[in-house]
Amino acid sequence: MQKRSYGSVEIFSLNHVLIEKRLQERVDLLSKDADVRKIVLFGSFATGRAVPGSDLDILIVLKKSDKKLIPRIEDYQEIFSDMGIAVDIFPYTEDELDNPVAKNALKDGKILYQV
Repeated sequence: MQKRSYGSVEIFSLNHVLIEKRLQERVDLLSKDADVRKIVLFGSFATGRAVPGSDLDILIVLKKSDKKLIPRIEDYQEIFSDMGIAVDIFPYTEDELDNPVAKNALKDGKILYQV
């Protein structure tokens, strides 16, 4: 997020180019993991309605995982920790996709990577 001041007025804006560049770097990194089957951007960034204060919503579809959901989220949060914007990560296995968040992401999201 960028901030400009004009007297007492502060204007915040999103640097979409920088966010997209950083996101693509993470997608490239994750695509090397054989268990990652798909990465989907959904929510306001996917629909072009992001405003200052918006976050990135990312669905990561995994072939399998030995970890429970919360430890998986923590692992992926580390990868996205220096994005400069809040990121909500949803790392579901293929067997866990029958839930409202995953269904919405798969229906309306923007596929960033797919095997």
